[in-house]
Amino acid sequence: MFDQSFSEQNLFKIYSSENNKGNNLADRFFQNVSVEYGYINRVRKLIRRTYTRKRFYSRSFFENRILFLYRLLRHFKERKKHAVRQYLKIISNNISNRSFNFVISKSPNKVNGKDVYVTGSSADSFFSEKQIQRNIKYTYGVKQADRDLIIPQLRSVLDDSFPKIIIKTDIKSFYESIDRDVLLKKLNESPILSLTTRKLIARLFKSYESVSGAAQGIPRGVGVSAYLSELYLKRFDLEMGSLPNLIYYARYVDDIVLVLTPQAGSVAQDFLTNIESQLRKECLEINQDGDKTKVIDLSNGYANYSFDYLGYRFNYSGGRIRLELSSKKITKYQKRILDVINAYKRNFRKQPKKARRELLLRLKFLTYNTKLSNNKGNAVVGIYNSNQWITNSDCLEVLDQKLIGLSRSLASPSLKARISKYSFKKGFDQRLFANFTAADFSTITKVWS
Repeated sequence: MFDQSFSEQNLFKIYSSENNKGNNLADRFFQNVSVEYGYINRVRKLIRRTYTRKRFYSRSFFENRILFLYRLLRHFKERKKHAVRQYLKIISNNISNRSFNFVISKSPNKVNGKDVYVTGSSADSFFSEKQIQRNIKYTYGVKQADRDLIIPQLRSVLDDSFPKIIIKTDIKSFYESIDRDVLLKKLNESPILSLTTRKLIARLFKSYESVSGAAQGIPRGVGVSAYLSELYLKRFDLEMGSLPNLIYYARYVDDIVLVLTPQAGSVAQDFLTNIESQLRKECLEINQDGDKTKVIDLSNGYANYSFDYLGYRFNYSGGRIRLELSSKKITKYQKRILDVINAYKRNFRKQPKKARRELLLRLKFLTYNTKLSNNKGNAVVGIYNSNQWITNSDCLEVLDQKLIGLSRSLASPSLKARISKYSFKKGFDQRLFANFTAADFSTITKVWS
């Protein structure tokens, strides 16, 4: 049976897991442990140096020195582990205390015009939130949909001229509209989640309400909210998935797409009405702004159409489906190019060399692909890896034109020549790859934070 307790042992599993992902929690929360890591790294360097100089030592000296260094390494590792566990024991006791409350703060930066919240400033809040996530994940089997599975599946479903109805929509202010009382009721109706976990979720909601002033909703940006939102829509997903004329259904957070076979005696709008009705049962509504909701009726077979979904534009014409970048994603890239150029212009007068280096570093990041720094899961991002389902890279030419156009405002001919070597299309077609240090990532992303 899965252990849902907030014990020191479970918190240590979280600590180890985060370290394996490249998240240095010692530097973030436990300064004394960071000192121990310093000792460990120094001993490791001495071991490597001893091996490289092995030929200069006698066999007995080398073996004795290596033995001593490995014993020293084991000693510092045990000290580090003991120090971590001491911290985690205190955190476990703090979480168990009746007076414990989450420390939630609002981020200064909004995402798509929505407020974002974080719990990471407090070790107690961080570890309790992570354990709640683990408890929900393993007791309910909750996981978020995979964008890179949905896109090729949807493309395959749409790549024919058979009669169908396509509905694309999203949920209006999803996180902000979730009824917290309804969510807690759902959790309590099926108490496979421990009582302690449910109480902590209720405390999380109270902390969020005190910071946001919102009578409903869950904190956008806080990791556990993604799991709670999936639980909240579990019944809705089952309803959508059981539609008798359904060909395909997918939901990625609040973005929904359905493909259905036409039904005799009904119209396409009837299917959308059904979706609206099911969402109202969850105290939610669809987003009717702009092209957020789109119904494509292909009851009579072949017809050209297009729609945006999860960063891609699905274009059907000439009997084939083609994928390009969505208009929203193109706008996002164009804004990033503009931010990079403007940052260079602001900093050029004071530090011309530094401004030039940062400009080229950021453009390389935008037009290349790279492994995320300190990420042991081998996550790769970039112009190809983040948009790999594009079927024709010609749609990226608009980004190259934007870059060249903005570079014309720069005075330096040599700099403009350097910039002209960077190309979104080339980076995609040739899958160009670059390595960046942790310091590089900090410099690169600073312009967009």
